[in-house]
Amino acid sequence: DEFVASFRRSLHEYTHANPVHLRKYLPKDFVLDILRRTQAIVAKEATLVEIIPDHTDPDVVVVGDTHGQFHDVCELFRVAGDPSQSKRYIVNGDMVDRGAWGLETLLLFCVHKLKIPDHVHIIRGNHETATCAIMYGFKQEVETKYGKTAGKSIFAACKQLFKALPLAALISRNTLVLHGGLFRHTARAGQKRKHTEDFVVGSIDDLRHGSKGGLDPSGFGQSKLAADVLWSDPAKESGFKENDGRGIGMVFGPEVTECFLRENKLKLIIRSHEGPDAREARPEMPNMLEGYTTDHETSEGVLMTVFSAPDYPQFINPDASRYKNKAAVFILKAPDYINPEIRQFEAVLPRPHVTPYYDLDVPDSDSDEFEQLGADVSGMSDTSHAAGIEGEEVAS
Repeated sequence: DEFVASFRRSLHEYTHANPVHLRKYLPKDFVLDILRRTQAIVAKEATLVEIIPDHTDPDVVVVGDTHGQFHDVCELFRVAGDPSQSKRYIVNGDMVDRGAWGLETLLLFCVHKLKIPDHVHIIRGNHETATCAIMYGFKQEVETKYGKTAGKSIFAACKQLFKALPLAALISRNTLVLHGGLFRHTARAGQKRKHTEDFVVGSIDDLRHGSKGGLDPSGFGQSKLAADVLWSDPAKESGFKENDGRGIGMVFGPEVTECFLRENKLKLIIRSHEGPDAREARPEMPNMLEGYTTDHETSEGVLMTVFSAPDYPQFINPDASRYKNKAAVFILKAPDYINPEIRQFEAVLPRPHVTPYYDLDVPDSDSDEFEQLGADVSGMSDTSHAAGIEGEEVAS
């Protein structure tokens, strides 16, 4: 407990300093040790983590996207309480990118995971993939803070951790937590694939036996399920179809959610994945200004979205208006874990001044331009678009 508290305080202190000073507090080998130890734990976890609360009946805190907004994560812990034997945490992906402190945020969650691995569960988001982490700043952030050579080693360890993360969590057989949304059925090894499976909704059993997707789930072959879980979105209109808005994943209507809940004997689905900017582009859906939404209410149960990055995104173009959104976490309680207690919180402002680690004009991952840019990312040079400090120059 004392180490974790001291670690958090020190990280907080260093966010107010020149970014390259982080390496003085956290040497490369120490960072690699945290990442690799965490990877070793999550690699042994299944694609679907199944949580059956024990006789102590601990609360379960579900955290949405945090996107490198470290000071807001510290506020989140203040509002919801720290992970403990009486308080499980599920971190529902998108810890990195866009914000200036993705590495600090990731390491803090990892340290909590190492402390009580059975009570802290880190779920993969679409930004815990190689392509997004390059396009939206995380790679450049790491290389700025540690220099090109050490930064490459740390980023490589992050990618290995990302591909080992589970895709979903099932709580008390009633509540499913996953980052994006519902997914297509995938034939298992030895099973004959049918073309109609492209539009057949998957099941909890598919999650249990599915692949974690590799470095960059593409939506093809055995990575199809992972890509859907990471990228899919609920829709107001009925149907189950390809997500043309993103170029990857699916969109699904209320009747699809209702059928999935019924067939899998669930009462609640919690997802994240969409902030206020994404919902502004989809005005038919509830906005995300309160940090959460109820997207599908059916006779079988509910699908909700939780978003835990207030005043998001951290960086905007000078001519843009801020959303000033609240953030939220869900707290699920015994005995059934199906009625979330919603705790909201505001951003911790002002934030320390940092220059963005990515080009603010890069197409948003919610847009139809993202697919083509993602396809081109393998040809991108390692030269940064917009970094606060030239990491290698400072290191030398």
